[in-house]
Amino acid sequence: MADAYLLVSHGSRDPRPQIAVTQLAQQLSVGLSKSTAAEFSTLVATAQLELADKPLHVQIIDFANNCAERGITRVVILPLFLISGVHAIEDIPTEVAIAALEIGDLVKLLIAPFLGSHPEFAKLFAQNRYSFPSQSILLAHGSRRSGGNAIVEQLASNLDLKIAYWSIGPSLTDLVAELVATDTTEIGILAYFLFVGGITDAISESVTQLKQQYPQVQLILGEPIGNSLELVTTIGKILKSIEI
Repeated sequence: MADAYLLVSHGSRDPRPQIAVTQLAQQLSVGLSKSTAAEFSTLVATAQLELADKPLHVQIIDFANNCAERGITRVVILPLFLISGVHAIEDIPTEVAIAALEIGDLVKLLIAPFLGSHPEFAKLFAQNRYSFPSQSILLAHGSRRSGGNAIVEQLASNLDLKIAYWSIGPSLTDLVAELVATDTTEIGILAYFLFVGGITDAISESVTQLKQQYPQVQLILGEPIGNSLELVTTIGKILKSIEI
């Protein structure tokens, strides 16, 4: 039978990101089933690294057992992370390894590279660049892990964007201040996040404060990528490109 897929997100106390991930899984199931003309619907499920009822490795074991009952022998795990921070590079592989020891040969677990590392995803994000001013900022969460921001910094460079981070420096506030000091009157802010949630709410509030601080400057805040046909198609391409 065809592979099954497990989308792993960070997890949040805010219900909106998980609702969005669940919808994404449903859309992917439909899209993958149509593209492969499968007799049965492609199984796509979700799991959370943090703030779930069960540890991630237990969620993976439960899903793998469900797959085995259906005759599915391989699960592809896609981390829905955009930078190579500790979660994507260390935490998720550790949880998958624990699950694999428990599952044994029943089901093969394969970790796909995290979403933000795929060129197809970079192409999708790049589509938003050209509707923003020449002076624009890519705002990402940021990672303290050595080399953790390399991919997003390369993306910003390719798109001629300055880069700011929410959890580390340089901050959005600092970067906007630098641009205002050069008499820039229009600044775009591209949010490098998948879905709305607590952080994007905080970013929106910060931008509102910056607008009050710099009334002479037009600040244009972009929305997170969000669920769309383009995102579903992009992730579908990524999943189908994964080889045994």
